Amino acid sequence: MKAKTIIVAGASGLVGKEVVKQLIADPHCKEIISLVRKVSETKHEKVKEVLYDYTKSEYELENVEADGMIICIGTTMKKVKTKERFKEVDLHIPVKLAKLAIKLDIQHIAVISAMGASPNSSFFYNRVKGEMEKQLIYLQLKNLTIVRPSLLIGDRHEFRFGEKLAEKIFSAMPFAFPKKYKPIESTDVARAMIKSIFHHSNHQVNIIENTDIHQLGRNS
Repeated sequence: MKAKTIIVAGASGLVGKEVVKQLIADPHCKEIISLVRKVSETKHEKVKEVLYDYTKSEYELENVEADGMIICIGTTMKKVKTKERFKEVDLHIPVKLAKLAIKLDIQHIAVISAMGASPNSSFFYNRVKGEMEKQLIYLQLKNLTIVRPSLLIGDRHEFRFGEKLAEKIFSAMPFAFPKKYKPIESTDVARAMIKSIFHHSNHQVNIIENTDIHQLGRNS
């Protein structure tokens, strides 16, 4: 298999950090182009950080050739305060990144969404994620993988009471969670996204649900 160059957006987040870590160790990846708002502490010969302005109305990236793009962009209402700002991060930025991927003739995009995502959901979070999925599918990308995890487990920079509580309950009583809703390690979500880039079939749209992410993690 030819070694690939992968663009990563959202490398500072829980899943994004793990994506970069796994790509560094993956012999199928020759270069990681990480689009960052500020320079990180990640130092490796494979990693090229590009300071990027996500507030622009349209995205450009000069002198870059890449095979895949992994989008791990996401925020919380607690952090951004308003629904409009939340939609800008979780809906509009991924769509603008996908349009950039089309300009760069990228063959495969993998994006993190959420279990229960639907533009018709009664929950605002799932409705935004569903609208993001809908708009990405409408773009008719060459290959699109949408990953829909349940509650994410991992080492976050910020404290989230609800998620920490659920994580402790899951650690003590994993049987309390139905299989479909079982919390998922960020490492497994990252692995699923990377596998979709390197070993995908020729399906235009591939949706990986939470139970499938767990299965991929067990088979690795």
